[in-house]
Amino acid sequence: MINKPSKWAQTWLVTSWEFTHFFKWKQELVSKLIMLGIGLLVFVWQQVKDDTQDMYRIAVSEHINLPQNTDNFQFIHTSLDLQTLKIELSEQQNWDAILIEQDLADGSKQVSIYSQDKQAWLEQLQQQLIKHYTLNFATRLGLQEKQLAVLNAPARFDFSYLDERIKSDEKTSSATAVGILVLLLAGMFTSFGQLFASVTGEKQQRVTEQLYACMSPQTWIDGKILGQMLHAIKAMTSAALTGLLGYAFFSVIIGGNSIDMRVIDWAMLPWFALFSLCGIYLCTAFMAAIAAAIDDPNHSAKTSIMLLPLVPIILTFLVMDSPSGWALQFLSYFPLTSFAAMPVRMSVLDVPLWQPLLSCAMLLMLNLWLRGAAGRLFKMGMNMYGKEPSMKQMMSWTISDRSTG
Repeated sequence: MINKPSKWAQTWLVTSWEFTHFFKWKQELVSKLIMLGIGLLVFVWQQVKDDTQDMYRIAVSEHINLPQNTDNFQFIHTSLDLQTLKIELSEQQNWDAILIEQDLADGSKQVSIYSQDKQAWLEQLQQQLIKHYTLNFATRLGLQEKQLAVLNAPARFDFSYLDERIKSDEKTSSATAVGILVLLLAGMFTSFGQLFASVTGEKQQRVTEQLYACMSPQTWIDGKILGQMLHAIKAMTSAALTGLLGYAFFSVIIGGNSIDMRVIDWAMLPWFALFSLCGIYLCTAFMAAIAAAIDDPNHSAKTSIMLLPLVPIILTFLVMDSPSGWALQFLSYFPLTSFAAMPVRMSVLDVPLWQPLLSCAMLLMLNLWLRGAAGRLFKMGMNMYGKEPSMKQMMSWTISDRSTG
């Protein structure tokens, strides 16, 4: 007599099949190697850039009053005419650039800079020259350097909030909140596409009867939910790594700055992981149940219902600018939206520990109920061919006490 596998073994079998069905390890390996190569390029570029500080030679006329040396530029006064300097610039490479200055009627200067080709350091040269000419012009007007600094920044702004829960580092809080919602969107869209293709394809191919002979509908949907959750987690991880590499690339190579990871609130990561897992389960179970009720994926009106899990993320986007308001507070406790709203609220506010724990507990209870409801919907929906159940029938199945086995 052959022993039938346990329900946990069957669930894991469906989970692993559902995950490997869409997981192509060669493609994943290539994509991760590309990301690793980009990260290595950023690292090498930063090391090379930090270790070699070039000094660029700028030829200027003798009458121009410029400091001899600045951070990366050496201004060399010369009596040669412009044409001779251009020849030396193009042929002998004695100079990196030529600077010519002319007086304008309004008292300002017309500065012309000649270089062999377009270089990134020319923008840095321009910024240093602007500071120099601004200080010189202010001196001619009788302004001292301190007075000029006050004129350029006439007021300092300091925002204080009576709500002491608001975190002081607004840049870090906002970046963390937006990052949380973007990653959730990446996970949701991944689950939506793959679940829709998987469930509707199996229903049209009528493989339900064979599968029901091997395992219960609840075991089947449990495996599907867990398998798609793994895909969503993979998609969110890949999106996070891609975002970090993109940030490092633009900071180091494009902007010429060092990588500053203080923009991320690292203390939020455990809470984000917890609420993300609960939220992904909630949305994946809902989408699997609705997909099972779709008979013709090309013409069914229920396809749009599968997009409802995006509503909590959209609502959180709309109210996140008012973290102390009642709207975000309500969404952070309401179980259907708390997986997105509570992490965002925690990223911008200091909340007591009992609040996220209470929110997570209610979300877990909803998931526990939804597991059974999704199993019932999945069983009934997959057994119906040629006709889609009405919304009234689907609502009755969610509250039915009939066991799915």
